[in-house]
Amino acid sequence: MVRATLAISIIVFLLLAGIGANAQNSKTAVDTPFFSFKHKPKLFLTLDRTSSFVAGKGATTNEIRTGIEFRKKLRFGIGYASLVSDIVTDKSITTQDTKLDSIVNAELSLSYLTLSAEYTFYNSKRWQITMPVMMGFGTSYFKYYEKIDGDYQTKKTDEGGVVLFGPSGIATYRILRWVGLSAGLGFRLAIVNNGKIQESFNSPIYLFRIRIFMGEIYKTIFPRGVLGKHDPPYSNQYWD
Repeated sequence: MVRATLAISIIVFLLLAGIGANAQNSKTAVDTPFFSFKHKPKLFLTLDRTSSFVAGKGATTNEIRTGIEFRKKLRFGIGYASLVSDIVTDKSITTQDTKLDSIVNAELSLSYLTLSAEYTFYNSKRWQITMPVMMGFGTSYFKYYEKIDGDYQTKKTDEGGVVLFGPSGIATYRILRWVGLSAGLGFRLAIVNNGKIQESFNSPIYLFRIRIFMGEIYKTIFPRGVLGKHDPPYSNQYWD
């Protein structure tokens, strides 16, 4: 699995690097990534949802992320992600009430803090191609329900730390100024895995989603800002 995901990542990186190199060859020096730092950063907030495989089953990861963006080319973010899975297994645990070993149904969980960087290789009227890279630091465990004093409580077992790494490539086709379709491919690699569980989080990741450009909606509704003081009016070089 690790070799397969590494191979996928290398292929994605080479494809994006080739596209990025061709795009950069036609641009001047002021369009290089480092030039973006000379521009004032802006805040961004995103909700991401990606799909992967754990223990041979489909699993979804939800992430909320915020950070700063330079000239719509470079992004640096921090976020929180969690795995939404239906991976259940039998676990032997000692109950608090009876002090006896019992077999319970336990669900695999993964949650982690993310640090990310994203570079936009190509951006035109219709197409946008980006490469995000993520590092994740968190925990994995199995959760189950135990009846204590007549009430069911959520418990954890086999908890341990994980460190994840995940590069990917995302292509977006803009249907209109305000909405587009995105597809992406990459992989998730557990650099440090939780030795207490057998399930591996190494997996290809993929996504298909509708993307709403909230910034463009705002500029269309309020071309001079909410207070009408933005001069000159907001514009989009491709659509105005």
